[in-house]
Amino acid sequence: MISFELTEEQKLAQSMVHELAGSQLRPAARRADDREAIPSSVLDEIWATGIIQSQADGYSPTLNALLLEELAVADASFAIAAAAPIGFLGAVAVQGSAAQKKNLLPLFAGDKYRCAGVAIMEPDFAFDVSTIRTTAIKTRDGYRLSGVKGLVPLAGNCTHFLVVARCDDATDAFIVDRDTRGVSVGEKKPNIGLRALEMAAVSFKDVELPASARLGESAGCDVQRIVDSARTALSAIMTGTSRAVMEFVMPYTKERVVHGDALAKKQTIAFRLADMRIETDAMRWMTWKAASILEQGGDAARQAQLAYTYCAENAMWIADEGVQMLGGHGYLRDNPVEMWYRDTRTLSVLEGAVGV
Repeated sequence: MISFELTEEQKLAQSMVHELAGSQLRPAARRADDREAIPSSVLDEIWATGIIQSQADGYSPTLNALLLEELAVADASFAIAAAAPIGFLGAVAVQGSAAQKKNLLPLFAGDKYRCAGVAIMEPDFAFDVSTIRTTAIKTRDGYRLSGVKGLVPLAGNCTHFLVVARCDDATDAFIVDRDTRGVSVGEKKPNIGLRALEMAAVSFKDVELPASARLGESAGCDVQRIVDSARTALSAIMTGTSRAVMEFVMPYTKERVVHGDALAKKQTIAFRLADMRIETDAMRWMTWKAASILEQGGDAARQAQLAYTYCAENAMWIADEGVQMLGGHGYLRDNPVEMWYRDTRTLSVLEGAVGV
């Protein structure tokens, strides 16, 4: 008999992150957004859960999707702060060579937060993952990498980047140390949402890389899987943000009395609340399906794209409905819905940068 119940391990991990999100992360979210930076204490709290380090021992996209949703219920920026190194480590754990695993995975086993990024997006309004402009040219000793990547989360904190580039008319991925000559991190870019992530562009100017920098080395890698992993992670985070909006708005509409009756009893509001719940559940199921295919080593391109597109559209709708249901109060900074609305706007156009 098929069961969609979570395993005991998944329930335990979900419960742990849920408690952390409610007690420590949610109260710190607004302050981080105001300061446009995530405090190191919050990053260390996320690190202490073991979510990031566990990628080296038991990589599970399904479990990662579960936990990223819980983190996003507290704050999308905090969830991405976890998902960025997860994307890097997951790619190395699954597609890296034996030497790459040996050299890189132990670096992320310490007690303090350590960041690495998946650099796919480029600073171009016409950007598409199928037309990457960053190039890697084969040389006698390895590769010469050139290009610019945009909206890299916590770029200034990253010690390594997994850079997707075009090489010999195909896409490939390269592991680049932050301190390599020719790598430069720009100033953080102001965004309407996810302001605490200090996103910045990273430039690669004639960066000389050894052959061992290619993910998978001579065997190469499946770049589409990296893209699918990123889209699945973003879907999980958008699901969590949508759930946060829904869980905030529902009690409010039950308590808010308009013309002698609770707002939630108004037929239009009641139907919209029901739609919020339906769409949030649908987003979760689509995300889990993509994560499950990834975990089984299957081709998740179609499902990850469907989940990503569906979540981006409906998360934006839910965030907008949340703001509207609070009336004029929805745009006040006293309510977290205002911040979630801005975060969702940025999330819905983000591509790459993370992973499950």
